[in-house]
Amino acid sequence: MSTTTSTPVLLAPRHLTKHLKSFLDKSAWRDKAKLIIHCSQITFDQPSATTAGSTTGGQDKDKDKFNGCDLTQYMAMALLPVGPFLHQPTTNTGIHSLWDLTQDPSSLPSNDLSSVDWPAPFSDPILQKTIFLTWLSPTAFPTPKHLLVQTPLEKLQHATSEFLLPYLQSWAVSDLDHKQEQEQGEQRLTPELLPELIASLPRKWEHYSDFTFLPPTAFLTAPWPAVLKRLIALDQQQGGESGHNGIMARWEKLIQDALGSTHIARKAIIPVQDILRRPKIRPLAGDWKLHNRYKSWIEAEEEGEGERSQTNLVEHQEMSSDLSSSKSGIVMNAINTSGTGTGSGAGAESTGLYESTASTTSTNSDVLPTPSNFQKAYWSETCQNQVFYTWSPMFTMFSAGNITEKERVAKNRPLFDARNKVVVDLYAGIGYFTLVYLIHAGAKVVHACEWNPWSVEGLVRGAERNGVSWKRYLDEIVRIKKDHGQKEPGQEQEQQPFTTGHPTPCHPPPPQLITTTTTTTTIKKRKDYGQLIVYPGDNAQWIEYFENTAHHVNLGLIPTAEPGWVLGVRALCPLEGGYLHVHHNIRVGEEESFKSYLLQSLRDLFSTWKKCNKEEWSIEIRHMENVKSFAPLVFHYVVDIECRPLSFTTPL
Repeated sequence: MSTTTSTPVLLAPRHLTKHLKSFLDKSAWRDKAKLIIHCSQITFDQPSATTAGSTTGGQDKDKDKFNGCDLTQYMAMALLPVGPFLHQPTTNTGIHSLWDLTQDPSSLPSNDLSSVDWPAPFSDPILQKTIFLTWLSPTAFPTPKHLLVQTPLEKLQHATSEFLLPYLQSWAVSDLDHKQEQEQGEQRLTPELLPELIASLPRKWEHYSDFTFLPPTAFLTAPWPAVLKRLIALDQQQGGESGHNGIMARWEKLIQDALGSTHIARKAIIPVQDILRRPKIRPLAGDWKLHNRYKSWIEAEEEGEGERSQTNLVEHQEMSSDLSSSKSGIVMNAINTSGTGTGSGAGAESTGLYESTASTTSTNSDVLPTPSNFQKAYWSETCQNQVFYTWSPMFTMFSAGNITEKERVAKNRPLFDARNKVVVDLYAGIGYFTLVYLIHAGAKVVHACEWNPWSVEGLVRGAERNGVSWKRYLDEIVRIKKDHGQKEPGQEQEQQPFTTGHPTPCHPPPPQLITTTTTTTTIKKRKDYGQLIVYPGDNAQWIEYFENTAHHVNLGLIPTAEPGWVLGVRALCPLEGGYLHVHHNIRVGEEESFKSYLLQSLRDLFSTWKKCNKEEWSIEIRHMENVKSFAPLVFHYVVDIECRPLSFTTPL
């Protein structure tokens, strides 16, 4: 495979540099490895250039002129050897003005700069006579310093160009490739496609400590699928799948180095009907351990079932957010210390990770939330506001956009002062707000409820990482057996009912706890954080255990947490009251109507659940925070509602 021995360089007056750079970037012609530098910093070691009067450092001003232009006042930028700059002249490799090259296309082999759609004012012949093109060896450029520091995007673009160009050149001259393309109707892969490939590289992504999420369309827009398919086929022919020097291994290493991550994945849209908010992602690079079989750079089309099973995404049980319609007798494994046990009932619907007994397909064993799979799966980590979060990207998501709300919880004392108080987080996830309440807001106890077993595991791991003591209750199916006794064989297991609208008269004794307090050696100075108590599964099953105890209730479920409003009211302390922090997606223009609806709904709930002491409650909205945009004209809001009995007196 041929390689380029010299670099095309464009010399332009300083006042034109900004506009010319913008044009070259849009055309994906500029080499991002060498940003704009002073022309005097380049060593012109070619005989024709020297005779033209250009030397290093401006030793003689009379020799620093070319065609009457003072090159010491010029800036230089390296170009990619693509498009009109692909071929280097075999002779007369000195400095050429754009005007000369457009007037005499034969001066460059197979190139015609007159066909380039130069924008105004670069189409002006006068300006074209002041812009020059030359070819220099890479050693002509000075040692990269602050001017040559590359951004991750520039690293990705430059490394991709260097990696793909030899293959595109080889494919372009291959008669066999041409024949196959003609027979199969495939797109010809030539070096002329390189600018298009570079321009379609992802320009933004989500980056965490060792993990990067690419956009859903990354490497899926043409001609990327054809290029990657050809690379994979060539890699397989060379047997590179089992080696670190294979084509795809080097391609993955290139992406990892450019983005600074060991694990790369392409994200997909989270299904709205999935109440567990589980992502469907495509692993691309890195060791995904238990789930390496899902890695693929190309998406399978309508192939056979066998091939499709090797490239599909992790298939999750589709669940409706309407719990009353999902009572289908889902078979589930109760997660305990040994990872065994079965059960059924209303609580079984809360996991959503197990196939229904009515389905003829079986769930892949690598998606089951068992202790063994937890140990074998890949777990990512990130730190925000001095709080570490841990999650498994294959099964749970990390919402980076909630950082402003986390900061508000950590720093807004008037609304979030939880020192020596009890907090209930009804939708804890991996601990977005749970850990902030414990580490920054000073909560004494946080009761955290979470549906997704993978999120529960991430929450516990995050607590350990931050040095927070934690306890996790047994799954609700085991709890039912312990509270109501084991049923006789053949007798239907009694179900724990959902909220019925009637207050529970008293608290049952708490169930056995399955873990003990843990410590970590990663925290230099151990702080006396409060205690985290985790309740897996449906939060309605556990309301009796934190009812009438909370000073703050976080309802962090979007698009709406309305099903949990009644639980939030029940959780509030009847003597002191507290705050409900309600998350909700609101369309532009409907803010006031939602606030009215929310207040009226809460008043009705308080009249039902907090009337035991026959006391009126003050329910007022103290703040409404716009967290982030969720969809066009739809924003994620948090409404802080202070709920106090009228007899409550604020302590001094």
